[in-house]
Amino acid sequence: MVDYREWLEKARVFLDEARDDLERGRYWLACFHAQQFAELALKAVLLKLVGSYPFTQSLTELLEALEGLGYEVGEDVYTIAEALEKHYTRARYPGAGLAVYNRRTGERCLRHAERIRELVEEVLKGEA
Repeated sequence: MVDYREWLEKARVFLDEARDDLERGRYWLACFHAQQFAELALKAVLLKLVGSYPFTQSLTELLEALEGLGYEVGEDVYTIAEALEKHYTRARYPGAGLAVYNRRTGERCLRHAERIRELVEEVLKGEA
């Protein structure tokens, strides 16, 4: 069985990379890494809770799975997830959406990832 902590560790690396990318001016990569953090962190929580997760990159679907287990996920988190999940594709493929990534966009993505981190920590704290 896969250990959720491995997923959580990989997620943390993505969050560290997002911070580093922001400081280096790699704003598109900061957004991609922020999305990857959120995806892996949410999957880690689901692995911990039920031993599996939906096969998706959609942060919204992952949050819905968490909510389906009885955890409260506020509308603010859904809004953040919707904003962040588009960077899975847009940041990687030129011409796939947002034309210019700038510091403001990178900072916003990092704030979104931090909010997902808070949610993940809340859930895991309750399961300890």
